[in-house]
Amino acid sequence: MTSIKVAFGQTNPVVGDVAYNLDQLMKCAEAAAGEADVLVSGELAISGYPLGDLSYREDVIHRSETALQKLVEASSDPKYSSLYFVVGHATLAASKSTHIQSSKAIAHNSASVIHDGKLIGTYHKQVLPNYDVFDDWRNFVPGNQELIFDVSGTTCAIAICEDIWDHNSTRPASLRKAGVELLIVPNGSPYTRNKALERRAAVRQFQDGFAVAYANLSGGQDEIVFDGGSFLINQSGVEIQRADFEEGCFYDLAPELEPVKSDDMSTLWKVLVTGLRDYCRKTNQTKLVLGLSGGIDSALSAAIAVEAVGAQNVIGVALPSRFSSNHSITDAEKLAANLSIELRKIPIDPVHKAFESALQFSDLAGENLQARIRAVLLMGISNTDNALLLSTGNKSEIAVGYTTMYGDSAGGFAPIKDLFKTDVWKISSWLNARGDTEVIPENSITKEPSAELRPDQIDTDSLPDYQTLDQVLALLIEHSATIDEVVANGHPRQLAEKVEGMVRASEWKRSQGAIGTKTTSIAFGSGRRVPITTRFTQL
Repeated sequence: MTSIKVAFGQTNPVVGDVAYNLDQLMKCAEAAAGEADVLVSGELAISGYPLGDLSYREDVIHRSETALQKLVEASSDPKYSSLYFVVGHATLAASKSTHIQSSKAIAHNSASVIHDGKLIGTYHKQVLPNYDVFDDWRNFVPGNQELIFDVSGTTCAIAICEDIWDHNSTRPASLRKAGVELLIVPNGSPYTRNKALERRAAVRQFQDGFAVAYANLSGGQDEIVFDGGSFLINQSGVEIQRADFEEGCFYDLAPELEPVKSDDMSTLWKVLVTGLRDYCRKTNQTKLVLGLSGGIDSALSAAIAVEAVGAQNVIGVALPSRFSSNHSITDAEKLAANLSIELRKIPIDPVHKAFESALQFSDLAGENLQARIRAVLLMGISNTDNALLLSTGNKSEIAVGYTTMYGDSAGGFAPIKDLFKTDVWKISSWLNARGDTEVIPENSITKEPSAELRPDQIDTDSLPDYQTLDQVLALLIEHSATIDEVVANGHPRQLAEKVEGMVRASEWKRSQGAIGTKTTSIAFGSGRRVPITTRFTQL
């Protein structure tokens, strides 16, 4: 391989805003001009990714093609004369169907090579994923042709994301035989805890004597976050270049890189903040409101909110009932002071009594009533102050239905939806340890978790301890384990059956819940699709 320099144009596209997305690419081009030979964007960088069923609309695809043509024209500027562009975009397919696919798809997921005012060629993604949050098989027509081209004496080819995850692919040998020295791979690869390691393993498994430039997107799109981290691995399998988490243009070599970390807390924190920040930015939300119970979940959610939109744009609301402990208020006050956010206090007992005078409630209905009163008041503030309400439930509670519909589940975004309770404690402790001052009140971390909906209530009245519960839930949800497999992992059968039954019975609640940032391989959201109505007694 001759010595060509790769720049990663790691952009944060907004789905459908092709003018903005093109502008971001041009800023990267200006930074790369004179510094690199080839500028590589992420997958569908012009249109935004994922497009979902917007890919069925010809007008959407035409906008992407028009923006591509503008990029071709812009590349004729003399300052880009030595720069090759590899950019991801959508292309209207010449044939709208194939013999191997039954779909409404009319477009390809493509990447084009542009140089000096000319479109050198276009490659169409061949392996279309159809699992987790990916619907490419539903939304795009697969390609079947290679695109091989020369950059300053180096023979290059293109693959797009899932193309290199096919362990049975015969393409690596074909590419080597064709003399390919550098494989350029635009990606829309969302964050999960171990994904950085998995990407490098996929690259090294696929490469066959050629280097690989792996370009990723950056930023949040609905429930997923693209964590950047583009990288270049040379022919010998050594990583020699790596981009940061954030968007930007990256071209510096670093031949002595530290190994990537698995389940790194600092990256997880960035993902949680970015997920909320970009959801707000891309949906034109500027203010946030959430209930502060004094507990760890709302405390961590508030800390994420402050980092995402600024303390001046976050409203915390304490809503004590007759069952609330004194530390619920004092811990909420301490949190608000630590974060420098506004705290409003609205005791709910007068409203609670009014409801009780109107109707006789069962014990369970009475507990749920308190949560629903709080939701009504929080939604009132949301509407009045034009602030997005955050739902502060964690994955453990959502999994087993330990949440009240139209109560604490209410909200437009759930920032810790994909954090188990043990994760919440872990990252809260990390957050406090990373600086010189306390962020989350220590009592919120150490005290016994409680919904405080009846006297002396604690979560373990209804649930196993969270350490055990989370181990079982990880098996059931992320590994699709059967009850027998949970038992084989050392858990009592009675416990396994109880937890599995709670997960199954709560599917209807999850179907109505707010979206939240995905952090694990299987998150509650578009990547997990289980029927609500079913008579399978064990799932």
